[in-house]
Amino acid sequence: MRVTIECCGASARWCGADAITLDLAAGATGNDALDALAERYPDFSARRDSVAIASGDAITSPTAPLFDGDVIALIPPVSAG
Repeated sequence: MRVTIECCGASARWCGADAITLDLAAGATGNDALDALAERYPDFSARRDSVAIASGDAITSPTAPLFDGDVIALIPPVSAG
């Protein structure tokens, strides 16, 4: 199945793109997508565990299943000062 990852904020720098298309096995989860990104992008790998995943307008669990054609967004940690 094919999913699109939208890289928000700093995650675009870590992955070198605003959007990435991944081909994943059927039944893959958000964690599988994060693992695939971590294998490809060393800068993302170092921050993988601090990134949230959003689908639509909501943060979603990384253990939730993905489906062919899904678009998910990487939400990096945010700080305010």
